[in-house]
Amino acid sequence: MSKKKHRIQLPTSEEVERFAGAAPRSDGSENAPDGGPSPEEASPPSPPAQDAAPSDDVESLRREIEEYKDKLLRAKAETQNLLRRTAIEKSEAIRYANEALAKALLPVVDDFERTLQAGGESGNAEAVMEGVRLVYDKLAKVFRDHQVTPIEALGKAFDPVYHSAAARQPSDEHEPGTVTRELQKGYCLRDRVIRPAQVIIAAAPADAEGDSPPQ
Repeated sequence: MSKKKHRIQLPTSEEVERFAGAAPRSDGSENAPDGGPSPEEASPPSPPAQDAAPSDDVESLRREIEEYKDKLLRAKAETQNLLRRTAIEKSEAIRYANEALAKALLPVVDDFERTLQAGGESGNAEAVMEGVRLVYDKLAKVFRDHQVTPIEALGKAFDPVYHSAAARQPSDEHEPGTVTRELQKGYCLRDRVIRPAQVIIAAAPADAEGDSPPQ
């Protein structure tokens, strides 16, 4: 007897894909296994694609940023200009700080010139002295108007802030350390000493040291 050969028929590729749940359709799509819904039917619809152009909110924010940037640049430029003007004004103020005092002293100089001229022409010493006294009074008023005041020294206790001792002299009439003589007047500008008074102060008779200044 002849034996019949049994041919084993292998599954086709479509059957394999159908068994795996991905059998292709005729239009190129895939079917879900066991007759279930297709992937297009099972998955939720994808959201619509967003527009590539920026939205109105983004444009508004961009405009605000540009406006603030422009304001910042303007403020920075104004600040630099203000600092430059302030520096110039400060330099000018320092350079011409004595302008008011100089203007106030000009009439005093004029009076001195007129007094000297009149004294030379008349030869009257008393008239010259009277003219000089009037000029001195006018000069003292200018100093007072500009808060320049003389320092009181004679008869005061020696104060190194306001006085500069040129010498010590023994004295029976004054307490040691008392200013007995003023060699040069001192002045203050408001509350600042601009020149201390140069003075001689009293020393005890036993400490007679000639004209040497105190230590």
